[in-house]
Amino acid sequence: MRPHVAMAVARTTFREFWRSPEAVFWTYGFPLIMAIVLGFAFRPGELPPVPVVVVEGEQAESYADSLRQHPRLKVEVLPEALGDRALARGHTALLLKVKDGKPVLRADPTRPEAEVARLLVERVLRDRDNGPGPQIASEVEARPGARYIDFLIPGLLGLNLLGAGMWGVGFNLVQMRTQHLLRRLFVTPMRRSEFLVGYLLGRFVLVVPESAAIVLFGYVLWGVPLRGSIAAMTVLVVVGGLAFSGLGCLLATRPRTIEGIAGLMNAFQLPMWLLGGTFFSNEKLEGIVRWAAEAMPLTHLNRGLRDLMLEPGGWSDVTWPLIGLSGFACACFLLALRLFRWT
Repeated sequence: MRPHVAMAVARTTFREFWRSPEAVFWTYGFPLIMAIVLGFAFRPGELPPVPVVVVEGEQAESYADSLRQHPRLKVEVLPEALGDRALARGHTALLLKVKDGKPVLRADPTRPEAEVARLLVERVLRDRDNGPGPQIASEVEARPGARYIDFLIPGLLGLNLLGAGMWGVGFNLVQMRTQHLLRRLFVTPMRRSEFLVGYLLGRFVLVVPESAAIVLFGYVLWGVPLRGSIAAMTVLVVVGGLAFSGLGCLLATRPRTIEGIAGLMNAFQLPMWLLGGTFFSNEKLEGIVRWAAEAMPLTHLNRGLRDLMLEPGGWSDVTWPLIGLSGFACACFLLALRLFRWT
């Protein structure tokens, strides 16, 4: 090996990097911006309250009043059906029900917050009478539709639609631009609208089979149910896929380098990964973080998917998610048509 040749290549590569503003920003600027934003959003402070539901019935208010004395517990008294729904959807960490005069705690131990909630509740119940307290029974939430895996599978389905639209459409479009394939298409009589619609349809044809595979995988392996309308579920998957494909197409309209589109997609994907309600319920968030979560299309897609998979939901349950995602898809595609460039 000739060292002077290797050093010449290294110098050229180094200079090329610093001459690319996109590469410099996404390598150094974007991580610093995300560190600042997330640092303020999740800055150290008081620990958030742990949500607990007490089921309506005998001595329910008495137990609820005792639990409210603990500053870490956020207590609601709900009917049993609503309590079960809150536990299944991740709105609460633990369910307390009085059975034969004794408290029974029900939770899914696979949820990270369930163990904390159980320890706090048991401490309050044992200390409220300055004695040993009542005998406490525990139940493991193992019913299909109410476990953490049931909460997770619809979120992973939404996350797959997000990735397919962003990387399958946006990244590949920029790759075609960097390889000068779009330049060759530019000299043909084909219009931008014809190319983008055809490209989206070609990439989109695999969205429904991919989603069906995830749903089938969850059902066969863990018994994750699909209790709602299959037709509504199919339409929601199609509209959700179009929304994220439109976003990927919009992000790919101008970047000229792989570094540029990768940075843009990460800038849009990372907040949705964190706040879109895939791995934990974002309805327990508060303040500006909650507002940001509600503005994300992935939040509404995941919510609609859970309404259809975990409950006997129908068209009325996903009307607003369908309207919102459809409007988002149209807005992204129209902007992409206006901003798209071949070279």
